[in-house]
Amino acid sequence: MVTYTRTHNGHTMTVNAPASAAEFDPSAFAAFTGSDPVLGLDVETRAIVKGGPGHFGPDAGVRLVQFGTPTTAWVLNPLIPEQQQAIRSVLADERHHFVTHTSYDVLAVWSAFGIPLGQRVVDTHLLSKLLVPDERAGHGLKELTGRYLDDGLKQAESALHARMRALAPVGSRAGNNPVDWGWNHLPADDEAYTVYAGLDAIYVRRLLPLLLARCTPFSHLVPMEAWLAAQSTGITVRGLLLDVPYTRTLLEQVQGEFEQAAATIHRALGFSGTSPRFADWLEQQVSGVTLPRTDTGRVQVTADSLAQLQQQVTDGTATLTEQGRELVRARQAMAARSNSMSNLRSFLAAADASGRVHPQINTLRAKTGRMSITAPALQTLKKHDPRLRHCFRADPGHVLVACDFSQVEVRVAAALSRDKTLMDVIASGVDLHDATATLMYGPGFSKEQRTVGKRATFGTIYGGGAKALAAQTGVSVQVARGVIQRWQRTYPEVIRFGKDIANATTVITGSGRRIPADPDRPYANSNYAIQSTARDLLVACVYTLATAHGLAGALWLFVHDEVIVQVPEQDAEHVRDLLTEVMTTTFRGVPIAADAEILGTHWGHLPEPEQVTVSVPEHVGA
Repeated sequence: MVTYTRTHNGHTMTVNAPASAAEFDPSAFAAFTGSDPVLGLDVETRAIVKGGPGHFGPDAGVRLVQFGTPTTAWVLNPLIPEQQQAIRSVLADERHHFVTHTSYDVLAVWSAFGIPLGQRVVDTHLLSKLLVPDERAGHGLKELTGRYLDDGLKQAESALHARMRALAPVGSRAGNNPVDWGWNHLPADDEAYTVYAGLDAIYVRRLLPLLLARCTPFSHLVPMEAWLAAQSTGITVRGLLLDVPYTRTLLEQVQGEFEQAAATIHRALGFSGTSPRFADWLEQQVSGVTLPRTDTGRVQVTADSLAQLQQQVTDGTATLTEQGRELVRARQAMAARSNSMSNLRSFLAAADASGRVHPQINTLRAKTGRMSITAPALQTLKKHDPRLRHCFRADPGHVLVACDFSQVEVRVAAALSRDKTLMDVIASGVDLHDATATLMYGPGFSKEQRTVGKRATFGTIYGGGAKALAAQTGVSVQVARGVIQRWQRTYPEVIRFGKDIANATTVITGSGRRIPADPDRPYANSNYAIQSTARDLLVACVYTLATAHGLAGALWLFVHDEVIVQVPEQDAEHVRDLLTEVMTTTFRGVPIAADAEILGTHWGHLPEPEQVTVSVPEHVGA
């Protein structure tokens, strides 16, 4: 058996790499795996094609599997039957626990061997995000081991990449191509490849106790976050069924609408709506307002800036020529359709052979702990345009049931600030925004005043100012400033809470989560506390649903303050009532309300005239 040793910062590590069945000693390997209750686990895979089905696509494949202790690693080749059997035996044994970095290895293990690791895994990436939740802090394994241990793993990576560049054929040497070529073609017994693979498993195991020790002040969060990560990985593995015929039809429709809008602009002006010349032309069509500009001084032509201009025209604060009105509408249509086309294409590209999409749920993406969804980005799909959400459907015989908190951030703000007026409004059960508008303007408030007051509520809680409110509502900055002052007089303790917490260098939430303050944005501290608390309330409810009511396998997706489950059609009403019951709770005496509904067979419900009946696909290419 080939053995390599590496010493970094006085720490010697051994990598064992049996290159054949004859070199593999099962008894020595068994003694190794039994020597540590938690083994480092890492896999080397073929290059994952970005934007595709990832671990669930035809290009996926595991080339090496590594197990590590703080001093020793075994690098095994699953193409050698005896070694594959040993890999499967260790991974499937419930007595073995593992430490990995991100869910990448867990998903690769499931894809290659069909073995769920569940909660037998501790994720050092997750621990790092608990310690320093800022995404910009650097949470890669090489960064972390360099910070807490030494640069040995980084050196091994550099040696591997140099080897890939040296062996890559001439046609694969540009850009990142040598690395992609290497993941697919570098010989499994290449020294640089084997050493890098083995050290990955050793270093992640060495990193674990260092991170756990630093998590001691909030160690109670670790098992809950590990549990949530396991549930999220389960959602990824199960996947969401894509309604492929509907998605393709919608893509054709949206693309046609985009081309029609683009043609309208080109016929009128002789150039594209995406040309920089459109911004120059638009500036000549507007009067009465100063248009927002880019860093280079050109008029902004974004979906938000055009929507703001339209609102100003409607309010009479801006004047736009007749042709300007027509072509701004066309340019808005282009922007909206462009985004939709991008989403629809990403859905189709991400679908596996059975028409399932396997989104990646990042459970600690934001500083506050709020989750995000990537590959594809499903959290960005808006409720008010259900056509994109309608692309995803429940499995045959099942329906989707959703439940989300009602105005949870405002309720949490009331609980944290102890503002008596806001708490009384919430306790009364009346519409919160109606009550706020009444307190600010009197009982005769207008619809517009209610809207501005509603925006002021969320904006003030999140630390927004008059300029932000003006941009969101189309009112002048002076009017927005007056609205905010009225809101502050109405709910003074919310403002006091924001000012008090702005002085904190670290925001410590009720659950014990620690969020470093941003010195340049102290006003954001109240937002951190509110948003993080709302997130933890959702997770607590999900935990109850999964553990006390057996819905772990029914979890379908998390979207902001909403949980969606997939259940047999005959159970839908019972589960809807259960979701409402569990998610209707209290926080520090303030009611947390929840609304559950049966969505039906599809995530987004289309108006009846637009409903399209399509069959469940057997294959994406069918």
